[in-house]
Amino acid sequence: MWFPISLLLVLAVTTEQVVTKGPLLSLDTWIRDHVLRLVSENPYPILDRLAEHWSDMGDTRAAAPALIVATLAAAARTRSWKPVLISVLAGTALFSTVIPGKIIIGRPGPEGAPVLSGQWGWFPSGHTSTAGICYGTAAWLIGICFLAARPHLRRTLYAATVAFCVGVGVSLIWRDYHWFLDVVAGWCLTSLTLWSLARWAPRPPRRHGGTG
Repeated sequence: MWFPISLLLVLAVTTEQVVTKGPLLSLDTWIRDHVLRLVSENPYPILDRLAEHWSDMGDTRAAAPALIVATLAAAARTRSWKPVLISVLAGTALFSTVIPGKIIIGRPGPEGAPVLSGQWGWFPSGHTSTAGICYGTAAWLIGICFLAARPHLRRTLYAATVAFCVGVGVSLIWRDYHWFLDVVAGWCLTSLTLWSLARWAPRPPRRHGGTG
């Protein structure tokens, strides 16, 4: 149980610091200053374009279809509605935590524009959480429904998905769309959601005999 407890602790500390404008926010400023300097000195414009497109992968217009396709494929593969239930639980966890957090906390973004009434704040990062939960759930469903008999491929898929989702968060910071702690909170919510799904959600029946 140390893993979820550690995540909850990090999430609680970062949230408290953002709400109270605590000293940990100086880390946000320090990281932003250094990243902006790296960006200004970057001799390869293609990195900026790559970061822009990579950060867009956290938009629901990109992440949600990936989850839907994986869900339908897993449901067809296993002839079970459990993949659909898992995806609904993942989506519920995403929207019931990120959106209320943004509204209640109302943190301004790196550029400092105030959050007006009715607007969403920047904490936690919605793109980070959306990418992690949608792609993570999709990868998990593919892993248990298609790669049950191929653990090496399954681990490779999971590792690639983690790297891809971490890249979304890093790209958001590189493009100055989010503070570092916004992204950290998104990673914590993602990890807690996926851990809970893997531990408590009803698993679809496994189909052996190849990747299909």
